[in-house]
Amino acid sequence: MYIITFGISLVFIYMSEKIKYCKQLFIILGLLVPSILAGVRDYSVGTDVLLYGNSWFERAVQIDSLSNYLSKANEYGVGLGYAFINFIISRFTNNAHVFYFLYELLQLTILYYVLKRYQDKISITFAFAIYYFCYFNISLNLLRQIMAVLLVLYSYRYVEDKKIIKFIVTIFIATLVHNSAIVGIVLFPIKVAVDNKQWKKIFKILVIGSCLLAVFLYEQIFNLLSSYGINGVERYAHYMTDTEVGGRFVRLFYWGILLIIILLKRKKCELYYKEFEFLQLLMLISTVGSLFMFIGSTWIIRIVYYFDIFQIIYMPILAHNMEIVYGPGRKKVGYFILMLLVIVNWLITFVIRNGGGTYPFVFMK
Repeated sequence: MYIITFGISLVFIYMSEKIKYCKQLFIILGLLVPSILAGVRDYSVGTDVLLYGNSWFERAVQIDSLSNYLSKANEYGVGLGYAFINFIISRFTNNAHVFYFLYELLQLTILYYVLKRYQDKISITFAFAIYYFCYFNISLNLLRQIMAVLLVLYSYRYVEDKKIIKFIVTIFIATLVHNSAIVGIVLFPIKVAVDNKQWKKIFKILVIGSCLLAVFLYEQIFNLLSSYGINGVERYAHYMTDTEVGGRFVRLFYWGILLIIILLKRKKCELYYKEFEFLQLLMLISTVGSLFMFIGSTWIIRIVYYFDIFQIIYMPILAHNMEIVYGPGRKKVGYFILMLLVIVNWLITFVIRNGGGTYPFVFMK
């Protein structure tokens, strides 16, 4: 069902890139198809649905006062931003399936406006394909964090434009959905340092060194933050203690292969898109961050999601500049190679290992 849904959506999005006079219609159809699938799923699809998704939407339906609802959400550590979205949608419907449809549609709309900015540089269709196979199943499970991750991705436009106030506001909104989004605040200083020709090489070494240090000292860092009473930190104590270790080799293989390809093609990519050097550094952070899974709990890797998400922008750039051609038509096959890697990762992570409890897909009863 996932393959069919992704395929139909991508056809509509592809048509929006090729047929300009119906562009908006095709985009709307392309975003609606996966959103409908998210809405008609059984509540057993995605572990967080029964953990807190249904219960907090039902509370929103039952409570008439927004302030009372947000107060209760704050008391239980549910993101105020996530609770606010619940409450607004609950004013129009009391059906949780409709909520999940609209919530997914909101996420995909944010993603589209992120990618639209780069439509002259990347294939939006390919970018959406990366999102579907890497993040759609996650969106059915990690209801709060996936929205926070997308908002951090959206904040990147303000990093590029050097609009620090708008950037900080966007990161703040993301933290209201999920506290862990605060890590996104480092994007701005990283970008400033990378743009400094005199210091960027030293800074790159410092960033990677800091990541390695965090891998080995993450428990001490967490305890330090807790000692200062930073709000919400204690909610994520299980990130430090859970013993689940599945998927670490799969992730390291996936990000390791991507890193090798990027290092081989970085010069051409940097000439094609001047901001690629920054994206390349985020790629390095994601690869180094994969070591978290070998040192401690795999749950800690969820912090690295805020850097992983940028593959949606840089992978289309990488595919365009791989310079691998095949056949008499000299067709570029870089897209095919990267898409194959992504699909294999999806099959292992979400189909074979049933990551997030989203496979097999079950329709609502």
